[in-house]
Amino acid sequence: MKVLTEKDRKKYQMYLSEGEELVTVFGIGDKYFWINTAIFFPLSFFLIGMPGLLKVFHLKHSKTYLLTNRRILIKDGVFNINLTTAPYDKITHITVRDKFINRISYGIGDLVVHTAASGSLPVEIVLEKVSQPIKLKNLIEELIYKEKQPQVVKESLVKKL
Repeated sequence: MKVLTEKDRKKYQMYLSEGEELVTVFGIGDKYFWINTAIFFPLSFFLIGMPGLLKVFHLKHSKTYLLTNRRILIKDGVFNINLTTAPYDKITHITVRDKFINRISYGIGDLVVHTAASGSLPVEIVLEKVSQPIKLKNLIEELIYKEKQPQVVKESLVKKL
């Protein structure tokens, strides 16, 4: 997870509601991106690796995950954008899918955010190929805890971030 810059805040301000603060922005793991780019780039000269290279670039530029003080936002797409949100008060639990090969090779894993559904079935939102998935799960759980606290406590905790 990177430190937010003023450029990031301005870029994603349009997705936030009034009074909402951006905590962090991330996408697929950088190590995953660069290793796969290094593998598929030489192969792309023979056209064998072109589909793999395009897939990696598409993943890097189309999937963006935003954590705010109120919810998780998933921005999917480059030209046509799908925006999915999960308010913290609707999240029931979070599962980490940490496969051995991905953890050893790239340091990535998937987070599955389980939400309480308004219909008959619960909804699962998957944050794919994120760096340090356990650390990220802990951050989301901390944000969920802070959201449930009384307003006075929340204001003092937001200042610490």
